[in-house]
Amino acid sequence: MDADKIKDFFLNHFEKMILTLIILGSGYMIYAGSQKPNFLETKLPDSLESEANAVKSEVDLDHNDSIIPERRPTFDIVRETVRLDTAVDPLDYSLPKTWSGKSPNSIVRRLDPKLLPPESLVVQSIVTSIAKRGSRTEPDAYALAALESADPVEKVEKPKRRERRSSGRGRGAGGEDMMMEMMDMDEMMGMDDMMSEMGEGGLGDAGGPNRLFNAEHDLGMRPVATQDKANPEPAVGWFIAGSAVVPHRELYEAYKQALQDADQYDPRRDTPFYYDLQVQRADVTDKSPDQLVEADWADVWNRTLYTKLAASVWSGFAPEIVPADYRDEALTMWIPPVLLDDYRSIGFHPLIPRLSQSEIKREQGNLIDDEDTNEFSMEDDSELVAPGQRSNGGMEDMYGGGMGMDMGMDMEGGMEGGMMMGMGMAMMGRGALEADPVDYKLIRFYDFAGFKNSPQFGRKYVYRVRYAVNDPNFPFAETLQPKVSSLAPDVAARVQTLMSDALKNGKRSFRKWSDWSEATEPVGLPTLEQYFAGPIERGPVSTWKVAGKDVEYARDAPKAKILASQYDLQTGARIPMEIEATEGTVLSKKAESADVVDPITLSVKKLPDAELISGTTIVDLEGGTPLSITEELTAPGLMLLFDQSGQLKVADEVSDQQMFRTFTYADERGE
Repeated sequence: MDADKIKDFFLNHFEKMILTLIILGSGYMIYAGSQKPNFLETKLPDSLESEANAVKSEVDLDHNDSIIPERRPTFDIVRETVRLDTAVDPLDYSLPKTWSGKSPNSIVRRLDPKLLPPESLVVQSIVTSIAKRGSRTEPDAYALAALESADPVEKVEKPKRRERRSSGRGRGAGGEDMMMEMMDMDEMMGMDDMMSEMGEGGLGDAGGPNRLFNAEHDLGMRPVATQDKANPEPAVGWFIAGSAVVPHRELYEAYKQALQDADQYDPRRDTPFYYDLQVQRADVTDKSPDQLVEADWADVWNRTLYTKLAASVWSGFAPEIVPADYRDEALTMWIPPVLLDDYRSIGFHPLIPRLSQSEIKREQGNLIDDEDTNEFSMEDDSELVAPGQRSNGGMEDMYGGGMGMDMGMDMEGGMEGGMMMGMGMAMMGRGALEADPVDYKLIRFYDFAGFKNSPQFGRKYVYRVRYAVNDPNFPFAETLQPKVSSLAPDVAARVQTLMSDALKNGKRSFRKWSDWSEATEPVGLPTLEQYFAGPIERGPVSTWKVAGKDVEYARDAPKAKILASQYDLQTGARIPMEIEATEGTVLSKKAESADVVDPITLSVKKLPDAELISGTTIVDLEGGTPLSITEELTAPGLMLLFDQSGQLKVADEVSDQQMFRTFTYADERGE
């Protein structure tokens, strides 16, 4: 067919084709409708009414038990009532303006307060036993607890002193009882020791089946199971601890000068509100600190890491020993759960007082009586324990019900999203006028080994710190933002840039950082060894005359006792060994067993095949010569050591006496 015939065909039959399509579509719709279920067979009016009544009855029932969890009150109504009943100073809320109008030129513009850098940064290397979280079902599921109890120690018989008799008889004036004259004083002291061991406090009992460490020598915290029932177990804490101070009083005065007389002054916002901390470390092993450039510094403080470390690895915290008015939750890290050792050097700073400001004022005003004295004591620190924290280092209320909430920051160190409103309310409480600000706020931080980018043994480092405050002219709460017209020109230019960035990024950069502190002296991780000097015994000494002068000549080399200890990474405990040494002795020793203290239970365990491998060498010994004032006393011993880190160290008998006696169990032996 040609094109004309095809065109004529469509023109003559177009209506028929349309009618055919309509008939086919109608047929399909009739067929599809016939396949649908009969609505009247499944949805009858009576059944629908019954179903609706059943649903209504179910809705009317009380479902609170299944949808509302059990709630425990966290609001202390008594404390809040007392706070609300306390009178406030009306001067804090006086109107900054009068009803009389002012010229715009007479308004005091808001300045940026000068943020003073942290001062007196001190770092120290620490190795100790700390408590970490262990098994939730077995309290003794760690290696040290499985060891057998150590053997009892042998008592040392002291030589009896010569009896001193009095010329008086009986109980005459100035005379002593006859029985007291006949009894040797050493024997009486021995009886006292025996009685003390038989008493309830006799933790130094060396003859029982379970030999216990004398609790009087326990200077650390006492660990207990955490809130989630994780039992503590020992681990080695190997880290660098740092502390510094923020000159809080000077900073407070800087805020006053910049903001108190300015337009739109608000004490909730215009007082120091510490928000964050930054710590950096630089390796100076192969260069001088003076040669450091900015690229050499690396961030080491990660609040997320340390919050997780404290919440999921540590078994509690050591009780806080710094008064609360010298601490700030954004600056002062918690004290690790140190076992057995004295942790005051970690917690304190030389510029931070041991007493709170109110206690210092009472002492200065001579208002303290005998019953109200609050002297510092490691045994009783109930006045210094952080709010909600148990004195045994528990974590029940440490975070105020939520990790990171009590610290004033989230896990990423920021205050985003819903946290803004909560921090705005917190600012209402923390940002208040202080009549007498403390001189300093404590900065406390740690740099632990064993993590990514951790310090390495054998390397030397320097540290620096800085802190951040909530910017009073660009705060995190947009509702507290002062008007741009109230700002000084240079401050207004800075704030307008921040506002533009906030609109672009949807995030406010409200941290205002201080300058960096001065760098510390070089420091490195310590060795796992510790040495404590004991007594030195000198050999016979001859005196020769040389050029008219007396010259002493020792025919035999001096001998010394030294307690060498090493922390074991597997058991998490200190392994002490007493070594008889002389000049040139390398402090390595292997023994069939060593008496090791379980820092969790204070049980003394027998560690088989104990070995101390070290390259530390005794270079020189001094002391041990008899003193002219008495034959029984000798000059204190001094030891010059060349340790395995390549450092020369001096150990002296006087400073090390307590630790030497403690871990040689001198009290148990009766020495």
